[in-house]
Amino acid sequence: MFESLYESQREIATQLANQIGGETFSQVNLFGGNRYSLRMTTALETARILSCQGDRSEHCRCDSCRKFELLTTTNLVIVSQRDHNRVIETAINSFIRLRNDFSRRFLIRNTRVFLLQYHGSLMSGSQTQAQSANYDNASLVNDLLMDLSALKSDITEKEAKAIAQALRSALKPLFLSAKRNTTITVNQVRALEEWINETSARSQKRFIIIESLEQANASARNGLLKMLEEPPADVYFTLISEYPGRIMQTILSRVRKYSFAPLRKKAVQALLAPFFLGDQEYDDLEQFFLQGGGLDLAEAKKQVSLVTDSLASNTYLGTEAFSALLAKVDENDSYEYLLKGILSSVEQQFIEGTVSYDRAHLLEALVSASLSNAQRFNQNKKLMFEALYYSMMEKQ
Repeated sequence: MFESLYESQREIATQLANQIGGETFSQVNLFGGNRYSLRMTTALETARILSCQGDRSEHCRCDSCRKFELLTTTNLVIVSQRDHNRVIETAINSFIRLRNDFSRRFLIRNTRVFLLQYHGSLMSGSQTQAQSANYDNASLVNDLLMDLSALKSDITEKEAKAIAQALRSALKPLFLSAKRNTTITVNQVRALEEWINETSARSQKRFIIIESLEQANASARNGLLKMLEEPPADVYFTLISEYPGRIMQTILSRVRKYSFAPLRKKAVQALLAPFFLGDQEYDDLEQFFLQGGGLDLAEAKKQVSLVTDSLASNTYLGTEAFSALLAKVDENDSYEYLLKGILSSVEQQFIEGTVSYDRAHLLEALVSASLSNAQRFNQNKKLMFEALYYSMMEKQ
């Protein structure tokens, strides 16, 4: 069990293997930690192992494990709030370049992680026209993935580009819709409650993975709490959060918590080895997916430096420079990267003693609030950053 995970998250892998082997694994778990620390990967592998009809090894070829390989299983639901666009775009570009079994499987799995938020169990009784259209588009993408999985191994570059174009076209409306969503809704919670209590589905284990629950509204959280208190037999919940401390205490008291440490450089290199990147190196997986998904990292780092230098010198950016900055943040969709870069810079300045505790605490509070709002609400990022920048400059 968890053979591959031992190389990157050994402590987590050991805990999970011991608990599953000893039949003490909880039905309700919380995977906390930074993005790209393999929380989703671990949640999916845990579900595969618990469903396995064989020896539970990563090489098992039982019927259940074959379905989990490309995530065609019907007993898994994912409500995910993450940067699917950049991850899938990275996967598409890797597939065009490599055209091997690894890149094909990587593309199919990561796209299906995104599609599983359109699982039939999440369909509420009354669907809006837009919601129905999303399910239709998701079905179209899934059909394309089925065609891709059935293709012969020796795919030409021309064929790969045609597949990529079809996928991008079908995914575009879903990505646009995803920007307006945050995390699980109360209607989805009600639909899930019906699904887990269906007697016809009780012949197999069922898995529900929910990301960023801390961003859900009170009605959704309270509805989910009732399910977490006494989940039906063979129903497993995994909550994934970058900020587990923001989850309501009544839910935290009912989960078994796992803390995922940031990946070490050696683990990152091992995970990226199948992509054959040559001399190109990345400090972490986030950089790999951001750049692979179209973000100009060098330009984004310049944006961070421009803002942090302005804050450090207490000198306002000129009108032309600030307008250009806002345009690039909007064009590159780099708002979250910019804010996280500012937070990291402020932390470093505090450690070096170049900024006071009060000043660092104030900036951290302003930036964190804006970052949280950016993740929860579909607001104009240019206007958000303009307001944040002047607040940081005025409150010296």
